[in-house]
Amino acid sequence: MRGILAWLCAGLALAPAGAAGGTFVDAALGSVDARVVTASEIALARALGLFGFAPSAAPIGAGDVERMLDAVLVLQEAEQLDIGGKPDEAEAAWRAAGERLGGQPALERWLVEVGVEPAWARALVANDGRWRRFIELRFKDFAFVTPDMVSAVLGPGPHDAAALERARARLRAEDAERQLAAWLREARERMTVRRLIPDDARIATPFPMP
Repeated sequence: MRGILAWLCAGLALAPAGAAGGTFVDAALGSVDARVVTASEIALARALGLFGFAPSAAPIGAGDVERMLDAVLVLQEAEQLDIGGKPDEAEAAWRAAGERLGGQPALERWLVEVGVEPAWARALVANDGRWRRFIELRFKDFAFVTPDMVSAVLGPGPHDAAALERARARLRAEDAERQLAAWLREARERMTVRRLIPDDARIATPFPMP
């Protein structure tokens, strides 16, 4: 327990550089090797819909921490393989994040309101783009879907091209998710991954959602 409390307290010094001083208390909630995952990082990821998070103002729980730890595992692998992270990809990801919040001005206003440094937000958004690119190249592009599998999903009878494509896309996504889950299990065995809050813990979101 003393070790967990030490990590949580360490998070006080890990708020983004531009965060408004004293407006919220951050906390370290997990780590992958030396890479720490903080409450503010998870809150920003949820607010902007990054790494598969759905926007939410609910308290941060163990599931949120696990998702972010998985994202870090993917990012570390993507960086080692030099997948994603190109300037044009980062800029496209930033524009997409703005669109999800109703436009770039809305995103920039919200960052000012909550005291989050835009450069830090941009870096996290760029990492989301790299995360998506890795999953696309490593898993989605190799998803295995046969015509028989599509037919089994749709059932007997004729189906138009749009229905066939939707079924194919769904099956590819499901296969990619299975491949990713298996890869994450293997990655966790070779990396030091720690979640620093109990299963039933809840951490208040450090800043208001947009």
